[in-house]
Amino acid sequence: MTHTWSITGAAQDFGRPEAVVDNAGHANSGLTGQAADEDRPNGADVDSSRLFDGVAHRRQPTVPIPRRSGSPLRDYVLHSLPTALDDLSNGNLTHHQLADFQEQMLRDITPRCLSEDDEGTARLLQLDLLFLLNGYAPAGPQAAPLALTGLVSAQCGRFPALDPHLSYELLIDVNCEEYRRSGDVRVFSAGRDAALERDFYLGHHLSEPWARSAAYGLRSLLLPAAAARPAAVLDDVAESLVEFTRYMARYRRLSQQAFNRFRPYHMGHPGGPRGASGAFMPSVHLLELALLPPSEEYGIFLDQSMSYFPSWSRPVIARWRGDSVRGANVHQRLRDGRLVLDRADRDRLVRVIDRFVDFRMAHLGVTRHALPEAFRDRTGLTRRGIREQGGEHGVLDGRDPGTSGFSVRHVLTNAVYRLLALRADLAHPGSAPANQ
Repeated sequence: MTHTWSITGAAQDFGRPEAVVDNAGHANSGLTGQAADEDRPNGADVDSSRLFDGVAHRRQPTVPIPRRSGSPLRDYVLHSLPTALDDLSNGNLTHHQLADFQEQMLRDITPRCLSEDDEGTARLLQLDLLFLLNGYAPAGPQAAPLALTGLVSAQCGRFPALDPHLSYELLIDVNCEEYRRSGDVRVFSAGRDAALERDFYLGHHLSEPWARSAAYGLRSLLLPAAAARPAAVLDDVAESLVEFTRYMARYRRLSQQAFNRFRPYHMGHPGGPRGASGAFMPSVHLLELALLPPSEEYGIFLDQSMSYFPSWSRPVIARWRGDSVRGANVHQRLRDGRLVLDRADRDRLVRVIDRFVDFRMAHLGVTRHALPEAFRDRTGLTRRGIREQGGEHGVLDGRDPGTSGFSVRHVLTNAVYRLLALRADLAHPGSAPANQ
């Protein structure tokens, strides 16, 4: 069964009541299996099958084109910045020349920026300002004009909820929501690579609701209504994960050359914030927390990542993490006997885990292709090799960091290891490592 759907605001999707699990692990309000079903993606206004086809197709609006972005930097960031960055790369422009031009431009528009009180416009302006700032990422933040860093700080002071760095929420959610609304999408790349970069962002935004649907489905099994009909819930979860993995597989179409044209602008810098990375897609972590309790190493990752997840998801992740530690997860409920699955439904749960492993392995494969320098040692990267690695490895290992600043190899292989350990424990109870 194939679903098509529109890009929707994640904050709106999380606006409904959800399950609240108390310290004893009892659900006392909110999420039901029906509510989880309502979270499933639906509708269509972006043709997701065309991701990474390299065509600079525009979104076809189904309603009259709405008012354009109120950001005074819109035209410059959409039309001039990619060309300027291309000129920098080709040696036709220096960072000093770019900074001089932007300094004057920003001084001219600062009064207008500081007079705007609309929060939606402020989010788009912050996205534009941080696109300008990250244009200096290869040279270091000291190359950026003072008017730019000053305006970023001023906007954060006026709107405390704004991220002061180019975050996943701004780059993916705000950027793609604006694309849906108006057809405008911010990219760093010029020419044909611009469409590929756009699809890199859209792919994340299009795929996440499938992971969110799976996460809420699994969490609903902690409630009596859904636990009484686990087969339907688990089948829906497995289907959502198949769709989620299908989106990830599309990233194989993105060439390493095209990826490396815009990835430098996502990176952090020593002593600064972490880069804008898919590691901070929140629903993948909700899915794992609904399935099993966090291990010690995964807890380190979550601690270090919390301020980089989209703002709407931080309290949700914190709450689900606390609940999962206290036993409110599918694995612990099975162990305690509070979730009862017959043989057929246990097989369904194993299929869910297998589909989650499929996604994790697809992500590992795509990342290996995009960042071969982080996987110079190709051993131990198969399911069998990861299963036999004997435990999780340090995500703060400074070698071969990904865009997020964590060890990309260890983040990805640890995630597979935890799922494979869980699968083994379902087949042979008690076989999971102690940290599971």
